[in-house]
Amino acid sequence: MDVDRIEFYACYPHMYLYDVTSADAFSVFRKLHQAGIAVEVFTAEQCNYPISISVSDPLVYRRSLDYYFRALDCAEALESPHMQMVTGPGFLCDGHEEDFKRAEDAMYQIVRVAEKKGISIYLENDPNTSVRNSDDIMRMIRNIGSPHLEGLIDTNGIYGSGEDFAYAVKNLGAHLKHLHFIDFKEPDGYCLIPGTGDLPLEEYLKVLDKAGFEGTMTPELWGSTYLDDPDSAMRQSMEYLRAHAE
Repeated sequence: MDVDRIEFYACYPHMYLYDVTSADAFSVFRKLHQAGIAVEVFTAEQCNYPISISVSDPLVYRRSLDYYFRALDCAEALESPHMQMVTGPGFLCDGHEEDFKRAEDAMYQIVRVAEKKGISIYLENDPNTSVRNSDDIMRMIRNIGSPHLEGLIDTNGIYGSGEDFAYAVKNLGAHLKHLHFIDFKEPDGYCLIPGTGDLPLEEYLKVLDKAGFEGTMTPELWGSTYLDDPDSAMRQSMEYLRAHAE
């Protein structure tokens, strides 16, 4: 596929954070290095397991904080300069402000560790978490006050939150460093190959070009849609991006 930089999805079987040793991480790094591939963004699995720095359950909260510290260790081992994060959801009975404050307290600790490792956190919004949209991303960035915390737009996440893409790009401004550039098809087709769904992705690219976006983007084909033929799906995604975004 002629790729020399990737967003590395850390999960089983190649790298589940609680199972991997330092030797395992070095082995993965060596394989990538021999293939001429560098990790641009480290993304730990945080969707299929109860990971949340927003939740009021102290056990889950503490475990999630430790999980992200472990993720930073693995990102450092793979020499990744960036790590993606979502803050996770709270309980339905808790309010957004309470969830956001807990996430902010945890994010402060995570970012301070990231600073020492020379890693920047890319904070992604998700309408099901305490950081729901670009306003919440910017609020977190301002409150933490570190150059090691930046913004990430997921095209499915922005669509799901009901936020206008152009507004989100303008709102994040120079803090927008990375995108998950994927399509969506009603009612529940998510994380699709760009150009195969309902999102106006070509218009999104025009918005990014007008804004002078110089960051990175990934066709994040998360989920089980393409399990039978992932190589073909990623190849098609890369062809779309190269044809429209370069």
